[in-house]
Amino acid sequence: MKNFLTGFCTKLIPALVAGMLLSACGDDKPLSSKVDFDRKAMLTNWIDNIIIPSFDQFATDANSLQTSVKDYLKKGDQGSLQNLQNELITTYTAFQQIKAFEAGPAEDVSLRASLNTYPTDPGKINQNILNGNTNISSASNLTARGFPAMDYLLFSPNVDLNDPKTRAYLQLLANDIAALANSVSTNWKNERASFIAASGTDLGSSLGQMVNAINKDYEVVKNAKIGFPAGKKTLGKTYPEACEAYYGGYSISLAIANIKAIQNFYQGVSFDQSRKGLSLEDYIIALGTTTDNGDLDIVIDSQFDEAIKLLQNITTPLSDAVNNDADAVSDAYLAIQQNVRYLKVDMPSAMGVLITYQDNDGD
Repeated sequence: MKNFLTGFCTKLIPALVAGMLLSACGDDKPLSSKVDFDRKAMLTNWIDNIIIPSFDQFATDANSLQTSVKDYLKKGDQGSLQNLQNELITTYTAFQQIKAFEAGPAEDVSLRASLNTYPTDPGKINQNILNGNTNISSASNLTARGFPAMDYLLFSPNVDLNDPKTRAYLQLLANDIAALANSVSTNWKNERASFIAASGTDLGSSLGQMVNAINKDYEVVKNAKIGFPAGKKTLGKTYPEACEAYYGGYSISLAIANIKAIQNFYQGVSFDQSRKGLSLEDYIIALGTTTDNGDLDIVIDSQFDEAIKLLQNITTPLSDAVNNDADAVSDAYLAIQQNVRYLKVDMPSAMGVLITYQDNDGD
């Protein structure tokens, strides 16, 4: 079973979606050329007010997590452990703010897979600890690094945090997270000008990359965060142990933060929530795009709100709810699923953007 779970949640299969390709080829020019919309201004808003600030905050939190590990290893008391657990949740939540932006520097290092491949593999982690392994950057260690591995060490009752080798591995994990967070944050700043300059709608454009990135991540929410644990991909058989943050039990709050971050990006809301700039929502409005349920911009936004509301109705850890509150989980899953069509088909088609990935079942 472990191999099946791991394979399910790490598989990435790049492909062109044929339906979208046909849709984009229906006209000589993309639909987006029919309106006067300042894409460079939109990209500037994204990079300056959303992407760079969110990665900066993630790096700050990752550095604090690293410091909290050092503090706990020095003091070893319950108070410092509690603080470390809280710092993990804070940093894991900050990661939800940036994981949808798997383009450019983040894509270069496979940030999402490197830091959030789950379910984690306790056997692999324990073997690394026993062997004193200090190199966890290989693909074979994806299920033994990042946030899921730290969640296991800090929340599982089966872990002995007094063991020197376990403590060393805990520090190794925190150092790894901080190093990746700081590197990607710096590299986004370095790529600011080129990001804004790539203002077309083709596959290599910033618009094309970001539309693909947020859609891919949104389907990760649907499938890996909710669908697979709830049995939506396995003929009704649930897998509670496949939940994100399984040991700490805070997977629902992570899912809500993830969806809210994608919604804010869609709306062009700045990371600090202080202002709104040009956005995908504005682009859709300029195009006058409608769907069978009304104006596309309103439909997408309403569906985000509905998904968040229904996730908030799940009041127990998801690992418990998939069996004991299955209706609430199913309602939330369906609400998330309903927005896939609008985000992945209707919106890109209107903009003349190709979706170039296949549904990804893992994080």
